Amino acid sequence: MGGSTNSYNSLDDNTLARLSKNGDDNAFNELAMRYLNTINFIARKYSAEGYEQNDFVQEGLLALLYTCRTFDENGSSGFKNYMSVVVERRFISIIRKNSTQKAVPKSALVQLDDLGDTLEDLSQTPEELLMCREHLKMVLDKLKNVLSKTEFEVVMLYGNGLGYKEIAKKLSISEKSADNALQRARRKICNINMS
Repeated sequence: MGGSTNSYNSLDDNTLARLSKNGDDNAFNELAMRYLNTINFIARKYSAEGYEQNDFVQEGLLALLYTCRTFDENGSSGFKNYMSVVVERRFISIIRKNSTQKAVPKSALVQLDDLGDTLEDLSQTPEELLMCREHLKMVLDKLKNVLSKTEFEVVMLYGNGLGYKEIAKKLSISEKSADNALQRARRKICNINMS
């Protein structure tokens, strides 16, 4: 199992995107771990009153999935640049869509279990939408089944830009425990068998 982790860690973004496009969920997981901080950084730029940063991070992960499915490695843009543009456009689309309403109700914000519902703006055909929803549900189910409750919470908080100190305080655990949980989660995510 350790060999597969090292093999994905050593692959470049273009290769991982190509593998992910062809259905390799481990390749997508590696890209998600690589770009979680970038997505979080972009999400901070677009966070505004009435919007939770966590919702933007989740939407950013959906945009990353879309990026993998649409990236053309022969195009003029590199993967990271293309992904950043797709993520930013997704955030702008959300803000524009909701800015016409008087207020954004909390219930309209995306919950972790309902992420598939937001794929409509990213998919062009009903078949693509169905495939994206099925893929996302499978990934989320695997994460929930493989990670402990603490590991899952640490990964979500880390993805929201919290450091070990803030995570430890929020979960009432030590910083070392938070670090260990994140490291265990990374190993487990890299070794998830999606077949």
